[in-house]
Amino acid sequence: MMEKSMKKVLPLLVGLTLLPLFAVAEPEMALITVQGSGAVPTPPDFARLTMTIGSRQTAVSQAKTDVDNKVTQITAMLQKLGVKNTDINNAPLRIYPEYQAEKTTTELFKVEREVTVTVRNLSQYPEILEQAAVLGVTQLQPAELLSSKAEGLYQQALQLAYADAEEKAKALAKLSGRKIARVHQIQEQGSSPAPRLKMAMMAADSVQFGSNNVRADLTIQFELAKP
Repeated sequence: MMEKSMKKVLPLLVGLTLLPLFAVAEPEMALITVQGSGAVPTPPDFARLTMTIGSRQTAVSQAKTDVDNKVTQITAMLQKLGVKNTDINNAPLRIYPEYQAEKTTTELFKVEREVTVTVRNLSQYPEILEQAAVLGVTQLQPAELLSSKAEGLYQQALQLAYADAEEKAKALAKLSGRKIARVHQIQEQGSSPAPRLKMAMMAADSVQFGSNNVRADLTIQFELAKP
């Protein structure tokens, strides 16, 4: 008798333990992923300019002396124009041995140093370019135009990017006969790089800095409301 009673109880217990598993099962969430962009225009109010000073000599010491002298002259020129020492950065020297074809001995040594200057008074930008050319700068990289208000404006661009993504999500959800319920995930893509001048060397009367855009991009995943 005892054995028969146990056989009746065991199936009942198995059934009771399985019921909660089926009770917690939920339908899979319906999601929609969109991208949003926002941009806030702002005129640049300072620039970052990188100059390369180089020299080729048969001895490293000669090339180094030549480069050091030119860097000293350029630094003095910048200081005379009112550029602060904290806005002048001299990178370490770079030394390149140069060989002629079919020869294993070094013929020349090229020594270079980069000087990066932050130009906070944009009206001085043309004069700095002209003076740098006179003092023997071998290469001028395109200037990076920046805005001191960029960080605050980026927050505005983020709000615009979110609104853009939300509007797209609502429109797509409507096409499917649904509505968006809430945000499921947000991924920040970051801001776009600052615009650069197309040419580093320009005539003083032709420099036009125009306006930059502080840009933000977001990828947002929205959960759709249940039908």
